[in-house]
Amino acid sequence: MAMTNIPDSLVSIDEGLWCVESHFTALGCKGSLRMTIIAAGEGLSLYSPVHLEAEDLAAIRRLGDVGTIIAPNLYHHMFLREAVGHFPQARVLIPKGLEAKIGRIGRSQIVTPQALPDLGGDIESFSFSGHGLRETLLFHKPTGTLITADMLYNYREEHYLAEKTFFRLIGCYGKPGLAFYHRFAIQDKGNVRELIRWVTARGVRRIVMSHGRIFEHADAGQIFAGIWEKHAPGS
Repeated sequence: MAMTNIPDSLVSIDEGLWCVESHFTALGCKGSLRMTIIAAGEGLSLYSPVHLEAEDLAAIRRLGDVGTIIAPNLYHHMFLREAVGHFPQARVLIPKGLEAKIGRIGRSQIVTPQALPDLGGDIESFSFSGHGLRETLLFHKPTGTLITADMLYNYREEHYLAEKTFFRLIGCYGKPGLAFYHRFAIQDKGNVRELIRWVTARGVRRIVMSHGRIFEHADAGQIFAGIWEKHAPGS
């Protein structure tokens, strides 16, 4: 799914699955950013909130009520409080350690391997607690879609110059990949093995990440696993 100039708009990915394409700014440079929206049993789930314009909010509300807002890891929280303000009825799922970093978050529930969120029978979750980001990944069973924030990147020609330049320099551009520095954030190699087993057991055909082009391939789960096996040798 290539998108010219990364428009800030709501896009349909598949049945019960949408995204909002947006961006963030760091050190004066733009970076691509995506929020994934999943139709769940208790309403819509917003994974990795982005800044929402009035037209984005109107489009989301036409889809249905928001039941859950998910901060997927310890770094994807820039627009979390904004989303909480827009949808005051929604519960908020956060990783362990986020409140110590940014302060109290109302209506929050902490996600751990022992306390995985129940988002409905069509959605499964995994807590990557053995990595410094403490990321929560989701699997949307009806569409074979893995949803992640930072566990895979796929930067291509349509993305912003600064991010393309950086990821070219570190050899992570033009195909799905993972930045080398992730290996230094691994704290539990057993948990990496659990992640690989969890993904490969689910017939993943699509990966929606927060940064880069959505990746669709019949063996997407195996490709994801191969990338992680390469970056976490001995796991």
